[in-house]
Amino acid sequence: MKMSVPGLACLALVGSLAAAPAATIELDYIGQKKGGVNTYFRFDGVSMGAHAGEFTFDVLGTEDQIAAWCVDIAHVLIQSATPYAPDPGLFDAGVVANLDRLFTQHYHAVVDAVSSAAFQLAIWELIYDGGDVGLGAGRFSLRDQTPENVRIAAQGFLDLDARGGGYQLSFLRSEASPVPSQNLVTVAPVPLPASVMLLLAGLGLMGAVGARRSA
Repeated sequence: MKMSVPGLACLALVGSLAAAPAATIELDYIGQKKGGVNTYFRFDGVSMGAHAGEFTFDVLGTEDQIAAWCVDIAHVLIQSATPYAPDPGLFDAGVVANLDRLFTQHYHAVVDAVSSAAFQLAIWELIYDGGDVGLGAGRFSLRDQTPENVRIAAQGFLDLDARGGGYQLSFLRSEASPVPSQNLVTVAPVPLPASVMLLLAGLGLMGAVGARRSA
């Protein structure tokens, strides 16, 4: 989600995986395999734009990959090697539950650039407004320049019932200093390769949300 705004940006993250001290991991950015769409919105009153969509990363030190989504549009996603630490407490229980429901009910529908961008917008709406005020108001709101098909798809993704537990959500907090990078959420969409699951489990990353897919 490459973002352009005075003082704020969302850039592609690249890095390396290390078993180094403090249980950090580093990721190597590959791209937006499903594509993305230029979207336009306001965040806390600031007009912003982002090429929204799901990211894919190599996990250096393994031959595996993970998908990741932006959960922090107030910071730059650094474009060089950047350490991250697992943080199951990054969001309160209400936000985690809403994201769990979103992934469980709609992640399967993310198949192309439009749906990928729309899913990212839905993530931001749930994080910053809880899905209570819609995409036209609140801390996060869409501007008219956002394509209508993306807006409609995002609103559809926000149509949620009580079902959850379909994916394991793992939150990564930037350890970059002095300026932090952007925080991320990863899931197990393909599913997550066993070697990465073992790695993240060893770091205490897995478990923020983990349950079997509802029957």
